[in-house]
Amino acid sequence: MTHSDNHKPIPRSILIFGAAAHIGRPLARFLSRQSQPIRLRLASSQPDRQADLRREFPEAEVVAADYFDLPSMEAAVEGMEGIFVITPGGTDERPAMRNLVAAVRKAGCAVHILRCVGVQPEANLRRIPTALLKAPALGLPVQHPYVKEILDESGLPVTYLNFGATFMDNFFWMKERLVKERKLVWHDRLIPFIDPRDIAEVAGRLLLSDNHRHIGQFHTLNNGHDLMRYSDAAALMSEVFGEPITHDGSQEAFFEAYPHMGPRRQYLWEFFEYERANEVVWARNDFVERTLGRKPVTLRAWLQEHAQQLLA
Repeated sequence: MTHSDNHKPIPRSILIFGAAAHIGRPLARFLSRQSQPIRLRLASSQPDRQADLRREFPEAEVVAADYFDLPSMEAAVEGMEGIFVITPGGTDERPAMRNLVAAVRKAGCAVHILRCVGVQPEANLRRIPTALLKAPALGLPVQHPYVKEILDESGLPVTYLNFGATFMDNFFWMKERLVKERKLVWHDRLIPFIDPRDIAEVAGRLLLSDNHRHIGQFHTLNNGHDLMRYSDAAALMSEVFGEPITHDGSQEAFFEAYPHMGPRRQYLWEFFEYERANEVVWARNDFVERTLGRKPVTLRAWLQEHAQQLLA
């Protein structure tokens, strides 16, 4: 099949929800660097972040948008042909996505929507523990299947970007003990890794692609290289930083290290235990590499780049 067989219109206007965050912002930067003119609209629900976006992206339109406020959603998607959708953890996805669908249908101009989700591929909802179902503070295993159900039924031109990995910049959550004790305190989960900047570039390349075959697909993203436990990550840090980094994956250490999380700690721990019971599902893949046309960032390279920030 030749390139000429592709027939997806390339969006001339693109809306980025969560544009001030660690995926939306590098996506905005990627799209701003493209040679073809793109009408860029950046959405955030926080006024201080809106001001920050206006400073960094003076050529873009910055708007306030709230998934639970239908008029703001209608205003955000109006005239937008490409839409990047990501929601904060804990979002009640059913009303949020119903508002999105209603707004996009009213606008009537979307040619490609990217929706970010985070679930273990082919997860069976019946295997999710009761504790997670009753207190979905993160929302991932419970809420994201609702996302797919609602968007599949909508008939809208959606591609799912499933984060089959943990974000490398999550190590900044663990910085305090790294600085004070040279210790990585986190559940010893087995997980692939990915740099959020690579996710952003994948999203940008898909939006600007004329390949219609991505519409309706569920792409699971990881860097195709790093599938390891956090104890392995600590050993890798020791190599990269040139000094011993120990690891403590106990529940006691986890609860002591992150008191600011409050009740969310218990939910997170239950989530990690659920993951561990199903960890055999994780597999490296080359989708990100094929989409980018280069090797994704490895954890070693990311740690080399951010060593001073993590240890200072």
